[in-house]
Amino acid sequence: MNHASILASWILLAIGLTACGGGGDGGGTPSDPPPPNTPPNADFSFLCTDLECSFTNTSTDNDLGSVLTYSWDFGDGAPVTTMDVIHTFPATAPFTHRVTLTVTDNAGATDTISRDVTVTAPSGGAIADFTVACAALTCTFTNTSTLLGAMVTFLWEFGDNETSTTPGFAPSPLEHTYSALTPTTFTILLTVSSDGLTSSTTRTVQLAPPASTLDCAQGGAACTLGLVQDSTVTVTLVSRSCAAVGNQFIITAPIVETLFTDGCNSPPVGTEFPLNGGAVFTANTSLEAEVISGVGSSLVTNPEISVSGDFFDGWTLAFDDGAGGPGEPDFDDLIILIKATPSP
Repeated sequence: MNHASILASWILLAIGLTACGGGGDGGGTPSDPPPPNTPPNADFSFLCTDLECSFTNTSTDNDLGSVLTYSWDFGDGAPVTTMDVIHTFPATAPFTHRVTLTVTDNAGATDTISRDVTVTAPSGGAIADFTVACAALTCTFTNTSTLLGAMVTFLWEFGDNETSTTPGFAPSPLEHTYSALTPTTFTILLTVSSDGLTSSTTRTVQLAPPASTLDCAQGGAACTLGLVQDSTVTVTLVSRSCAAVGNQFIITAPIVETLFTDGCNSPPVGTEFPLNGGAVFTANTSLEAEVISGVGSSLVTNPEISVSGDFFDGWTLAFDDGAGGPGEPDFDDLIILIKATPSP
């Protein structure tokens, strides 16, 4: 027997003795119980410019656990549950705010810390602020700054190396179109200067190229999915609540594909169907889809589809097969998610 074999034999023997109790009397010593969980230590740092503050979580957990959830309370709105956060306080007194962070570890233990945060609103100059609304890759920025002085200048930085000095006040807001091939987060900075004082504020937006558009016949059960880019398409059966049988979901063009023939009983909820075997559809393809009620002449209303969502999160089709009694249509017989993903 070589040295490696002898060593392996000793290791196995030691393991066997430990498992059996390791003593001649067979009683052994019970293993030590795990140490009690130590609660986390809540902590944070912050940096404020004018009314806007960046809060950075610095909480720790000293044992083998980890901090899993965060809850920030700024005293002027609903709690925020992200690890770090940027918060803008109102431009009205009082300007000192009690900020509280509560953290919870993986064993359910919590810790809380509160700090007073003082922000400033310039007595002269301006207080920068704006709103943003986006559709696809185009965003509209409306300047809502409070102007308290003369000779005011504006600088917009859109987060993509583009800038503008246009004021952007209503009714002439500022419009900017981004370029993005994948979902991208842009940080917009507005700086307002007046009477020697400068105020700035930031917002972030997450944008993605329009991979698809969806049009469904009003009051009908047929839809057209238009692919703007080369994309793969996945259909998911999200939920169902129908008593009738035989509900079908069918792709009718440019390929013919029946995804299920009895959506009330099969396939299982959560089943994903990669269309065309997962192959890429080329840009400008129009997919025709139809949901068919399987209940025949027993309908109390016509089958209908309700549509929600967008190209970013996917399109949700809520189908009512027309069967049932009072309360129809309730649009919960089949819930189907259609997601187009741009091909790299």
